[in-house]
Amino acid sequence: MYDLLCNAEVFVDDVAVAEKVFVDALGFPEPHAAWGNNEPGSGFTYLFARVHPSLLVSPTRIEAMAVASLDAERDPLTTLPFLPKLLAAQGDRPWKTHANEIATSDIRRLALRLRDTGCSFYEMPGIFTRLWIGWTEDDPGAYEPSVDGGLFFEFIETSALGKGDKLWEPRPDPDLPPGGMIRVLRRSWITEDLWATVQALEQNFGLMPAIGPVLDESLAARQVIYRFRHPRSAELQVLEPIAHGEIRDSLDTWGPGSWAIRIGVNDVEGKADDLTRRGTPFEVRSTGHGPELLRVDTGKWDVPGIFEFARV
Repeated sequence: MYDLLCNAEVFVDDVAVAEKVFVDALGFPEPHAAWGNNEPGSGFTYLFARVHPSLLVSPTRIEAMAVASLDAERDPLTTLPFLPKLLAAQGDRPWKTHANEIATSDIRRLALRLRDTGCSFYEMPGIFTRLWIGWTEDDPGAYEPSVDGGLFFEFIETSALGKGDKLWEPRPDPDLPPGGMIRVLRRSWITEDLWATVQALEQNFGLMPAIGPVLDESLAARQVIYRFRHPRSAELQVLEPIAHGEIRDSLDTWGPGSWAIRIGVNDVEGKADDLTRRGTPFEVRSTGHGPELLRVDTGKWDVPGIFEFARV
């Protein structure tokens, strides 16, 4: 029922700055004009950046989004006036998102399930259906985290991605130079109560972890991992710290919410060489149970985000 994680998002002050950081510092492909929109009046601007140019290779995109001016005369179906309220619900955390956006091939069935279970959600009208979880049309953006465990879910129709059956065709990883980026592997999220999140997702959405809850000693945290029908979709990792470490420090300082985005490459050493050539500072991390990964904090460039690179 749940096909893929559409976007892993960073919320920024200026989408144009984020685009430059993605391309120059991280090595993303140059975006096409159709991948973004900076037209004033909608309340937001965005860029659907891609780590590989083809959505058939990497169906999960990395979205940069920013609040913008809102034109009261504009068609309300093209605006997000509630966006500031959703951001405020995430407190002072530097890493924010408008939603964890999931594509489903049966959005009508999902809406019926939510009504049957009494879950609050907003069905946004438009050219395709979008369900915003944890609030209602009567109170736009007034988010209730108990509905989806604090994950800020939004559901869209898979058909809205516009790829049809091609989206599901088996596709080998592309032949790229060493360090080439292939697809988005993971979106990580920090929660205060992992068990409450797991229960909410099972009860309200029928969503079960593919892994966990299990202990990840390298992170000093318990984790669950949710996977989706599409084999190349990014997975969603949810973490609860159990001891001192960066996850605990982040939770204690900023509260629960968005954490890291992991990108899959064909060769970690090759990506390290690429980042070095770009003058991009990075850390080398051990996962404790596999190959090393690289970590880049883009906050120094006014793009609040933590990006990891690991072998696919």
